Amino acid sequence: MNDSHNAATRQRAFERGASAQPEYDSSSWLHTALLANPKARGLSAFAAPWSFVNGVSATWTILYCVGAVNTREAAMRSFEAAYSLVFTALGFLLVFRLSRAAVRFWECRTCFGNIVVGSRNFVDYLLASAKGREVEAIEDACAWLCAFAVCSKQFLRAQRDVPAEQLAGILSEDDRLRAENARHPPLFCIMMVRRAISRAFGAEKGESVSDAVRGESISRGLNAQVDFLVLNEGALERLRSTKLPMVYVVHLRTFLVGYLLTMPFVFASQWRWGTIPAVAIVSFVLLGIEGSATECEIPFSPDHANHLRMDQYIQAVLLSVGSFLAWDERTDAVASSLTRSHGSCEQLVIEVDKSTLGDERK
Repeated sequence: MNDSHNAATRQRAFERGASAQPEYDSSSWLHTALLANPKARGLSAFAAPWSFVNGVSATWTILYCVGAVNTREAAMRSFEAAYSLVFTALGFLLVFRLSRAAVRFWECRTCFGNIVVGSRNFVDYLLASAKGREVEAIEDACAWLCAFAVCSKQFLRAQRDVPAEQLAGILSEDDRLRAENARHPPLFCIMMVRRAISRAFGAEKGESVSDAVRGESISRGLNAQVDFLVLNEGALERLRSTKLPMVYVVHLRTFLVGYLLTMPFVFASQWRWGTIPAVAIVSFVLLGIEGSATECEIPFSPDHANHLRMDQYIQAVLLSVGSFLAWDERTDAVASSLTRSHGSCEQLVIEVDKSTLGDERK
């Protein structure tokens, strides 16, 4: 897993995926307020209603200003008071809609953070308890854990493939295809992790009672970590499949579009040609808020700039697993060559890691 060729292959694959969701400098007003590109603004989420509203606005304003239609201005102005009341109600509805979308987005990010942390805890616990156990089973558990992370990302994005490049040096091609062809790839990987745990820590014939009890205790602890991973992956599935109730969205959008469509009919007599830019700006602001909520409500798409950087999170899982494996290997090597306490061996490995990191930075 930690050989340089496979590690570089995985890094390139994850970086390609992460490039669709670039980081941004939240402290820069220039780049966020003025230079944000259409994808960053989520224009695709509200481009259609915005175009329709402004088409109606431009058509009516032109007809009114050239005298092609006759309207009773006094009757139209009588709607202005009602308009202010509707705008206030729409403001509350939009704020609630956007706040719920933001909460959902953060819940999704929290679940992915839990998967990263849970993976680290699992591998650390596994390797700390692996002495004298079947090496192949331990390696399988780590490999299928990495596969679980990658498959969860793909499954949440509704992508059936399991990219070979992202699991280079981790799973064989046969195992990758088994996961890819499974009905629920993340659960298939979890099943393989649990079976690897059972092979590594299950009771063996002729084993002492104390060793059997110890193995059962370790197995129970590892399975608890697996349960934590499944819980968070399931939470992400729940968030993906559960939107805000239809009645709320339908009510909000009906009155929002109705409010914007009737603006030129009410205000054209006052604003005249200025009605066109005024409606364009107001509709962009209000529809943009609704579009932002729509954009962030289910943030799992691989090509939306405002969605979760899932490739980056999964790469963090694989890097963490690789780091634990490398550290464990170095610790064992030092312990076998020196007569030291276990703690001093670990400290030596940490010092070696620091010196290696310093050399790389140079």
